[in-house]
Amino acid sequence: MPRLIPAGNYSYNETNYARRRFETLAHPTLGARGTPEAAQTLARLMHRHPMVLHNRNSDQRALKMSDLVSQRQFHRLELYEAVYRPARTEYLMTGGFEFCPGGDVVTFAFGRDGVDFSEDEREMLNLLRPHLRQAYANAHAMTSFQSRLERREQSLEEELNAAVVVVHDLAIKHSSQLATRWLSSFFGDEMGQDDQLPDRLQRWLRFWQPSLDGKQSHLKPCAPLTVESDQSRLNIRMLKTSQDGEMILLLRREVRHDRTELLRERLGLARREAEVLFWISKGKTSREIATILSITRKTTDKHVEHIHRKLGTETRTAAAAIAWAAMRDS
Repeated sequence: MPRLIPAGNYSYNETNYARRRFETLAHPTLGARGTPEAAQTLARLMHRHPMVLHNRNSDQRALKMSDLVSQRQFHRLELYEAVYRPARTEYLMTGGFEFCPGGDVVTFAFGRDGVDFSEDEREMLNLLRPHLRQAYANAHAMTSFQSRLERREQSLEEELNAAVVVVHDLAIKHSSQLATRWLSSFFGDEMGQDDQLPDRLQRWLRFWQPSLDGKQSHLKPCAPLTVESDQSRLNIRMLKTSQDGEMILLLRREVRHDRTELLRERLGLARREAEVLFWISKGKTSREIATILSITRKTTDKHVEHIHRKLGTETRTAAAAIAWAAMRDS
């Protein structure tokens, strides 16, 4: 847009008249040339802005400030004195679209200090409007899809206690949130720069790559890589390779204590419930347990509810006492 419609400053604005919400992203940043609180002032005076008032009952076609008020009237506005004069903006043009039935409006604003915008430039902005609307719809759809995908991915990972990493040329092409946390936890300072895999993991992949690609005369199963920590171990398996060198790694984490299995067998708990109860018996909070097990606080609290229901307890202390008794003979 700056290449098509020259101006001294540009801004992207989202407005909801009913809720009196106004958000702006400006270049240069509002206040860079003027007062630091310019953006807040503009939001505060939104309901008195001539162009905003006009756009409440319009289809957001390109509009110039000079269509509504004279230059002298513009200079008398508090908006001009507080925002536009310090930014050296004498002429304004906006255009946009309504993007939801709730009244939210997107506008693009252009500001100049030398000469008003021409009719050709107004027509250019009107020609751009449907394309900008489609671009916004595409971005909104992609954001919604990505959000749903991340939620489903997190739910699946927590249910299976597994995570996925896609690797290409020994660099991480995609890593789920859980996989990223596990790699950082188990490899720490070994994590390379620019999404490079840890050196230990790279050596393991190089060792097994010829076998998986069929370049060795005697194929043998690819042994998983196991990385140990004080509390757990991480098992990494190579699931698939493609001709372009892309590999899929499946990560599974195992908590390194047998007492959770005792709790599971003796108290009739699910695996994850037994793990949560074990850490309750160690005096850990829900937040701490969520960090240890790489699950959310909400999921941890849900497991605690299930534990209380199965054990017939109401407090963590009572649940911990039952856990201690179950583990006493181990």
